[in-house]
Amino acid sequence: MAETDVERQRTAHYAVLERQIPEFVGRLTWSRAQIEAHKTQAFRELLRFVQTRSPWHSRRLAHLDPAVATPADIVHIPTMNKRELMANWDEIVTVPGASRHEAEQALRAMTDQFYIWGDNVLIASGGTGGQPGLFLYDWQASVAMWAGTARGFLPSLAKLAAHGVEVPGGVRIASIAAERSAHGSYVMGRIFSNPRIPTRSFSAWRSIDDLIPELNAMQPHFLGSYPSLISALSAATKAGKLNIAPRVIYFGAEHLPDASRQLARETWPETDILTCWGTSEGGGTFPCPCGDGFHVCEDLVIIEPVDAAGNPVAPGQRSAGIYITNLFNKALPIIRYFIDDIFEMDDKPCVCGSSYQKVRQVHGRSLDMFRYGAITVHPAALELAVLEQPCILEYQIRQTRRGAHLVYRSGGNVDSGRLSAKMRQALLSYGVQEPEITIEKIPQLERTAAGKLKHYLPMTH
Repeated sequence: MAETDVERQRTAHYAVLERQIPEFVGRLTWSRAQIEAHKTQAFRELLRFVQTRSPWHSRRLAHLDPAVATPADIVHIPTMNKRELMANWDEIVTVPGASRHEAEQALRAMTDQFYIWGDNVLIASGGTGGQPGLFLYDWQASVAMWAGTARGFLPSLAKLAAHGVEVPGGVRIASIAAERSAHGSYVMGRIFSNPRIPTRSFSAWRSIDDLIPELNAMQPHFLGSYPSLISALSAATKAGKLNIAPRVIYFGAEHLPDASRQLARETWPETDILTCWGTSEGGGTFPCPCGDGFHVCEDLVIIEPVDAAGNPVAPGQRSAGIYITNLFNKALPIIRYFIDDIFEMDDKPCVCGSSYQKVRQVHGRSLDMFRYGAITVHPAALELAVLEQPCILEYQIRQTRRGAHLVYRSGGNVDSGRLSAKMRQALLSYGVQEPEITIEKIPQLERTAAGKLKHYLPMTH
């Protein structure tokens, strides 16, 4: 597809988002009864669709009648996980002619566009399970995924206007995030970037000291960043090196610990500190305008916090994981999909007045940082090299004294030379001198007693 065609496709896609965002915003005022009615309708439509279009799901859901089923019946549906998704991808996907093999081949060839099989969007995710995942979104589902989260920022954008910043034309947005990659945050952000509010992207793989002059020159009103960078950004601010006063800071893509949230509030007391939880499997939440926790996009997904045995966990208690059901994406249906993030739902109504379920905190999503003396490396920088190797089934990145050791299990040939070179370059970009990368293929990766695979293993100093 020619670049002009890609840009034309993006322009059309963004136009759909602009037309539909008022509807998604309007849903935020729904009552509990409206939310439940919508969930029931969406759940029934999902059942009807997969029973006729997805062979794998149709076998598992044949016992449910879409005419009378309700979300309460979801407990009678077998669960699924990433391993099962990838093993049965071709029987789960509903796009005619789509296959996992072609998706993997396309992923390696893609540069700055991720449309495939017409208007479908392909993204990749490493996730906490140690196995890469491929996720496909149809045209409308891509809009819903982005709008579901983006609508939570509108109250803060309104505050910008109240402070005399012209919205949208005068808003300066900076994002410290992933470099060009197949990650959903980059792909969806690239598609749905507002041409009237261009976002200035900064690579999270660069050091904070390297970014400071450019951030100071830009003076962003809205700053997006990884929570794991809070300490460095705060230290630079307190040292007088970083001199910015954003009205809104959004910390996403990782778990935001309470201590880090508090540090951010102390460092930028006049700033709206926002966060939410998201996943490549279906987005999931939108920021609470109060800046404390976030709300489940119940018009788009069903999230079930569960214990280690798969039993429901009450609000106020920590779960061992969640089952997520994506109600809006028909291209690759995700139904009762297990994610091992530890959820704690709020047991009280939110002070913001929203009727949507409130998530008090998601515990344990922060990425373990690799530290080499005074240099701190975001291990996701190394992961990008792994994600472009579709034959790698499971992997673990272990920090070593001089670099990193990758162990993996694969289902085919892996380009070890390319993999090693890109991981080494990631460390060099941080300033690690003469980094050493070793790669080892092993038949099985060690898991915890709960069956989990720790994705990143920093050294214990």
